[in-house]
Amino acid sequence: MVKGAFEPVRDGDGEPAGGTASRAGRIRSNFAAFDARVRHAERLAAAGDHAGAAVETAIAATLAAHRHCGVFASPRLERLMTGIGRTLDGGGPDGARADGAPYRRVLHVCTQLAPVGGLTKMLALWIGADRNRVNGVALTQHRGPVDGRITAAVRESGGGIHHLNHHKGDKLAWARELRQIARGYDVVVLHIHCEDVVPLIAFADPAKSPPVLLLNHADHLFWIGTRISHAVINLREAARRLAVARRGVDPARSLLLPTLITLPERQRARSAAKQALGVPEDSVLLVSVARGAKYRNVGPVTYADRHVDLLAAHPQARLIVVGPGERADWERARAATGGRITAHPELSDPRVFFEAADIYVDSYPFVSSTSMLEAAAYGLPLVTRFEAPAAAEIVAINHPGLDVTARVAHDQAAYEAHLTALITDAAARDAAGAESAAAVAGLYAGAREDHAGQDPEHAGQVAHLGGEHRAD
Repeated sequence: MVKGAFEPVRDGDGEPAGGTASRAGRIRSNFAAFDARVRHAERLAAAGDHAGAAVETAIAATLAAHRHCGVFASPRLERLMTGIGRTLDGGGPDGARADGAPYRRVLHVCTQLAPVGGLTKMLALWIGADRNRVNGVALTQHRGPVDGRITAAVRESGGGIHHLNHHKGDKLAWARELRQIARGYDVVVLHIHCEDVVPLIAFADPAKSPPVLLLNHADHLFWIGTRISHAVINLREAARRLAVARRGVDPARSLLLPTLITLPERQRARSAAKQALGVPEDSVLLVSVARGAKYRNVGPVTYADRHVDLLAAHPQARLIVVGPGERADWERARAATGGRITAHPELSDPRVFFEAADIYVDSYPFVSSTSMLEAAAYGLPLVTRFEAPAAAEIVAINHPGLDVTARVAHDQAAYEAHLTALITDAAARDAAGAESAAAVAGLYAGAREDHAGQDPEHAGQVAHLGGEHRAD
């Protein structure tokens, strides 16, 4: 591939020619589709079809989450669902927790728990760290077996797993069941998908539910849930700023806690891990690990294409990407590098790749903070890309521990320069890796106790900061 071949033509402001107007038009179109769904949900609710309104609301939220329409929250949509929730029978006054009572039982509410991804891993670590409480899990739309890490953590905690969608019924029936389940717990933590309306209906009335915390794990997307949450847990400052500015969350109810990760213990030396992967020991190995969707093409340019010129300049370097699997459109880049770019499907345990790596490169165009944190914990130098305007900081890597250690490239030339400096200087790799490991160890070694010990108590304090309704 010719260097710069994938660079778009730009206008005088540095934007791709015609790009700003095109994006604005697309956002307006997306909002119109979202608004049409909300209006339809309102008409259904007015006609007494609350179940239909719940489905339409979920569709509207799905559209907003997957096709950005210029908003990160919709008070109108949330009012519609909580209004329906307040008419729902089930629960009772004893569902609310008495002031000053200890938090002994925690209910984690999830939509689905995928075997690959940071959300499932973080939940398993959270429950495993919370040794002084009983932790249960309620799943609203999960299909298939539950990840073994979750079942083991819940079992050891003394809790249970509730599958709402394994029972016949609609979203209202599942919300009613969730409300009943929550009566046996002291605090609820939402780890839900952006469009999940079931908790919004279930916890509409604070007199019929315990305090509710919402984990802001999809902090770059539209989501619902602020209206029912006593507090929102953010994993980085950029998310907390956006929650206040664009989601309407009261700053006093917007908390910051680090992502939970496992601080790994190496099972293999780097040389042994390379040998296990069939990689020459004297090579400089670049590794990237994320869900396959995070490696989408940008126009015709693949993630692999972005590394062809770099690898051509450094014959000792090679790239392994775990997540996208074998893709036909990567074959040109693979051939151009003599097979030094390889891809694997998503893996629940990619440990050997982290152990073999000399340098960790972030996914693109979507970053993967959990993988970056794990790579830092392995003592790897980190390189990520951020080519958006500064105001779009929510799509960048700026998480605690990574914000000062990751090398950030704002264009292709800077990306190649950062990687060239690391490929050609082993001492620089070692120094950068040590800095990454120290930053992560210092912040995240105690993060389990923060999540397990402080969250429920802090939620109780936040719940009484004023006002009946929570993060509204």
